Amino acid sequence: MALNPKFSTGFRTELIDAGDITSIFDGANSSLLIYSGSQPSDADQVPGAGTILATVVIPTTNAFAASASAGSIAKAGTWEDTSADATGTAAWFRLSEDDTNVSLSTTVVRIDGTVGTASSDLIIASVSITATDPITVDTFTISIAA
Repeated sequence: MALNPKFSTGFRTELIDAGDITSIFDGANSSLLIYSGSQPSDADQVPGAGTILATVVIPTTNAFAASASAGSIAKAGTWEDTSADATGTAAWFRLSEDDTNVSLSTTVVRIDGTVGTASSDLIIASVSITATDPITVDTFTISIAA
């Protein structure tokens, strides 16, 4: 039997708002790490051979828009690392509710995605990162597909 669920816009928006993204990924307990290398096959896997290039600070309040719209919610405020951790080419990110980002328990909420200058899950000005340079997240949106 083929599985092919479809979700209405209202349901997707409610899932994001009811899940309270803003409290799950608050800056006090969360981390957004930008890596070089290959993205793992899923967000429950170890990061692998990639290098952590930047550790982005998530605002502790108002990190996301006040509410979801059309099944999506966008970052708000300034998300930045004032001094990148290493030099390399950004390829993917991991947003984790675990501020150490070490736990691989399947109960820890994580989102992995691509990093780029356009057409990526997380948008930054340049994927060429140099240690100690500032890094700012330009665009980041969490969406539930229809």
